[in-house]
Amino acid sequence: MLPFVSRALGAALLLGVTSIMAQAADEPSSEGMTTLYQNVCATCHGSRGEGRAEVKAPSIAGLPDWYVQGQLESFRADRRGIHEKDLEGQMMRAVSKVLSESQLAAMARHVAGMKRVTPSPTMVADVAAGRELYAERCMECHRYNAEGELFFASPPLVGLQDWYLASQIRKYQSGIRGVHPKDVNGQKMVFSSGFVESEEVLHSLVAYLMELQKPKSSETASKDEDPFRTGVQEK
Repeated sequence: MLPFVSRALGAALLLGVTSIMAQAADEPSSEGMTTLYQNVCATCHGSRGEGRAEVKAPSIAGLPDWYVQGQLESFRADRRGIHEKDLEGQMMRAVSKVLSESQLAAMARHVAGMKRVTPSPTMVADVAAGRELYAERCMECHRYNAEGELFFASPPLVGLQDWYLASQIRKYQSGIRGVHPKDVNGQKMVFSSGFVESEEVLHSLVAYLMELQKPKSSETASKDEDPFRTGVQEK
């Protein structure tokens, strides 16, 4: 998206948010949160939280409430979305500042309660190579199935589009994201992104993450099955 289009969309969103916030209760009901989401978030993230590639907004449906709330708080506290080249982050930072604390927490719960989507892959790459890199550098925090881990404050990587995953790794690599002194988890990602040494490697890693999102057969659908465990082969 062209920068001036992003800024125009951001300005329109803020006008809408300000108007809605003037009418919204400080602690909205479930129905109120649905309305607030549709009026504030759906323009970019879609009515079902499925994301919209044309505005570079990822799917957010089903993300854990602790992660969504944490990211909204980071935007609000100017720990994320402060780089001049992070146009999408700047819009999120602006929106987060007009939500009250209770609305922010309620929005996180609302998003977490939405049904996760399964994005379609847009990249073709060496999945086996991506699987190897993931096992070596990502699995410890994001877990074997990329479902994330609260203990490490590591979010799920499944349910997200490949173009978004790739763009965020590039942002970590280029100092656009994760460089704030108080963004501890972001700094870990800045370090980890250094192991993604080329676009080819990046595409392979993201392609593997998309493989994890494919529906499993009845034999491999068990949530507790670890494909990296000795003796267990990937189907």
